[in-house]
Amino acid sequence: MQAQNVFDVSKDVQIINSALYSKPKNINSLINVVCHRSNAQRQQILNEYFNVYKKSLRDELKDHLHGNFEEAMMSLFYSPADFDCYHLYKAMKGLGTNEDTLIEILATRSNERINQIKERYLAIYKKDLVKVVQSDTSGFFRQVLLKLLEANRSNNPYPDQKDCNDCAKNLFFAATQKKEILNDTFLYVFTQKSREELALIAQVYYEWYRKTLFEVVKTSFSGDAKRILKAIVYALLSPSEYFAYRVNKAVKGLGTKDTMLIRILVSRDEIDMERIKRYYKQLYKVEMFDDVKNDVSGDYKTILLALIGR
Repeated sequence: MQAQNVFDVSKDVQIINSALYSKPKNINSLINVVCHRSNAQRQQILNEYFNVYKKSLRDELKDHLHGNFEEAMMSLFYSPADFDCYHLYKAMKGLGTNEDTLIEILATRSNERINQIKERYLAIYKKDLVKVVQSDTSGFFRQVLLKLLEANRSNNPYPDQKDCNDCAKNLFFAATQKKEILNDTFLYVFTQKSREELALIAQVYYEWYRKTLFEVVKTSFSGDAKRILKAIVYALLSPSEYFAYRVNKAVKGLGTKDTMLIRILVSRDEIDMERIKRYYKQLYKVEMFDDVKNDVSGDYKTILLALIGR
């Protein structure tokens, strides 16, 4: 949620500090300030807080808050690239890998953001993200992730009809061939073509073969490979719809997928929250605000609803 009034960084740090140290804590004041500032403004707040109080605001938030509310509040003070790095690191730390997080982040970020992520990951964690992904994943799923990390997707907004026709033909042909041809063809189209090019390829494919790219991926691939290819198409052609689907997945079923929910609401806050809400209503016939409201509680609920907005 963008700033709704004049930004005064000195005033904001005073309000935040008072909110943390008042007894009881003034959580509403804290949320009202932080959730009505842009990410760039929150970075200024971090710096000013240290200048005034000689303490890290991040450390103060850790000391005074707890649980999912702490996680959500802390998340708002990461820069966008650092926030992605944090979740990628968590996804591959220790035993096992959270493939779902890798898919959501790497399949939906721009070339520029991916390059920022690689640079910041090395600076923060002293590790090469490409090498970490390479050692933590396998098979065709790994191939797709590594291609996405190359950040070589075309930015061409004017697709060439003949090239897109050829790509549609190649995808159709590849779906009947051995695995190596299948993988190479889909890898090229899904990781190298621009949003506009992929949209035209999808249109041509449907006109000629009466199948969507989702359907051909579903029948030609399985497991994580299928999930990441579907995510690429979904996120490129209709990103707000994709994230509406992800929010619904986070709040439906047994228990709330809190990490996913926080990550989406924070990362999309200044990008397309209003469009996500419209798609959510269209897809699920209920307001996203109400679904989240009914699924979480306490101060955690208050901060998430402040991010979503009515």
